[in-house]
Amino acid sequence: MSDAPKGTYRRSPERGFRKLAMAFWRAPNDGTIYGHQQLRVKRALQFQDDLEEKFGIRPSIGMLMGRAVAVALTETPEANSKIIWGQAYIKDTVDVYYQVDLGDGTDLSGVVVADVGKKTILEVAKTLRDRAGKLHKGEDVQYEKTQKGCLSRMPSWILRPLLGVLTFFEYNLGLTPSILGAQPEPFGTVMVTNVSMFGIDVAYAPLIPVARVPLIALVGAVVDTAIVVDGEVVVEPCMNGSATFDHRVLDGNKIGRIVRRVKAYMEDPYAYEAEALGLEVPPPTTLPLRPTGQAAPASEPDSAAESDEVQDGVSLSESAVEVQDGVALSESDVDIRDGVEGEDSNPEESK
Repeated sequence: MSDAPKGTYRRSPERGFRKLAMAFWRAPNDGTIYGHQQLRVKRALQFQDDLEEKFGIRPSIGMLMGRAVAVALTETPEANSKIIWGQAYIKDTVDVYYQVDLGDGTDLSGVVVADVGKKTILEVAKTLRDRAGKLHKGEDVQYEKTQKGCLSRMPSWILRPLLGVLTFFEYNLGLTPSILGAQPEPFGTVMVTNVSMFGIDVAYAPLIPVARVPLIALVGAVVDTAIVVDGEVVVEPCMNGSATFDHRVLDGNKIGRIVRRVKAYMEDPYAYEAEALGLEVPPPTTLPLRPTGQAAPASEPDSAAESDEVQDGVSLSESAVEVQDGVALSESDVDIRDGVEGEDSNPEESK
């Protein structure tokens, strides 16, 4: 008897983003760089609490990541560019595309927030809340007419050359196919997505040819992590920020500058936002480190199910305005909550 596999294949239905993805990519043949950085986020979690207390809005970790990347690209403008006619063209605004999960994984879209480098995190959060809300309510014209509309009805073998033509018109000729419902710069200059809702700490996303962005940043789950501080092993909330870079635009020098600035922002957002928002900067000892082996306070939630913290990724509940990974919103609350399933279980976050 043969031991050869006897399973059969069945065709997987193509729809929405998955159908577009079949047209986006061929076999990889361009230079791509991958990397990740552990980030200590205890002050970022406290920053979220302070914003929620003062303004009633809680920016997600994904939003903070997008703002951090925008700050970094503002200081490293060569990285904020697209390849057009074989040449890198630098844009003078950092426009962040936050990916949004729709229908619990049935489709994927996103929201572009323009000029994030010059906005406060509060402005970013409000914009995402409003725009993501429209996506979930079916009121986003671009998504309804393009990704969900005419493009979703085309076979992949037609989509591939069509998207190539549309991309050429958009970036090389500066002509937006508005007749199809498209808007200028539909993918911004950098993309941010979140994998923490899937319980993933580190992951890397492929660069999307039609977006022509040189950088995609990913947000991992916030988890209690044993780290060494001043020679002592302590437990502190940390997350991994990972990214995929286009080597045609970014080299090690530029990537190093971007990573250092993102790390600085994520580990102390007060230094970048407090003055503009009128926040009091708390001392570093406000969130004490916990030595390894010491149990978390009893009041802290043990799981996402016991916490009201929303996710930073992109899934939608029906009772709170959740902006997740980039952003997924529900319709009734004004809070923009942090993280994704898996992040909510972080004890420090519930404080």
